Amino acid sequence: MELEINNMSKGKQRKLPTISGFLSFLIALMALAGINVALLIDIDDFPEMFLITLPIVGFFLGLFGLITSKRSRLYALWGIGISLFILVFTFLMIGISWVGINPKP
Repeated sequence: MELEINNMSKGKQRKLPTISGFLSFLIALMALAGINVALLIDIDDFPEMFLITLPIVGFFLGLFGLITSKRSRLYALWGIGISLFILVFTFLMIGISWVGINPKP
């Protein structure tokens, strides 16, 4: 009888995350933190970088991280999800405030 030495099956091997997916996740977290800080401090003029630029960059990096093969796509999916949440939040916030303004008293 022979002993098996660390012979893991292909389904149980750990997959490394993609670099672009991980960067997408980090950029989305930075954008989310920036929006939260701006909301907590009650800044009248939101920084455009946190609302539009970083989420778009994170979204496209996440898409690029999804097309790689044989790598874990977990961070790419999280980056896409958080970036889409920020973009939808931004456009809903603008749309609802635009409709909510009553020009006539």
